[in-house]
Amino acid sequence: MSRVLGYLWRFAVIIVGFAFAAFVASAFGAVLLAGSGEPDSPLPVLDGPFYLMVSVLAALFAYHAFAPALAAILVAELLGRRDWLFHALAGAGVAAAAALLAWEHSVPVSSADTWPLLIMVACGLVAGIAYWAVAGRSSGVWLHGR
Repeated sequence: MSRVLGYLWRFAVIIVGFAFAAFVASAFGAVLLAGSGEPDSPLPVLDGPFYLMVSVLAALFAYHAFAPALAAILVAELLGRRDWLFHALAGAGVAAAAALLAWEHSVPVSSADTWPLLIMVACGLVAGIAYWAVAGRSSGVWLHGR
């Protein structure tokens, strides 16, 4: 019975880590998008619409990145990868895969079209590090031990 509870606990930690990573990535993406406007305008970080934008972006990021993130989390758990660099690069790969899956018919054709993809990859890097901070440091402990 304690083994089943351990598996359930690990599953809950993975879910919380995924949700935290989605919120951190959306906050980072919102700051990047808010800062790309006028050079002299202040950042609208403390405004109400900013928090609404973060929540909506988190839901969109989590929706589009679920399948690639599930594969990356499964690889990290089975291989027991606990380093932050693996999770950061996996987050970038998950973000790139999610962006390409979401935009399957509109492949970037010019350098101006790649800006949203670069923002998504940067958000994926930050999300991977956020996931590592919550759940990635103990990846594979349930399977391989310390």
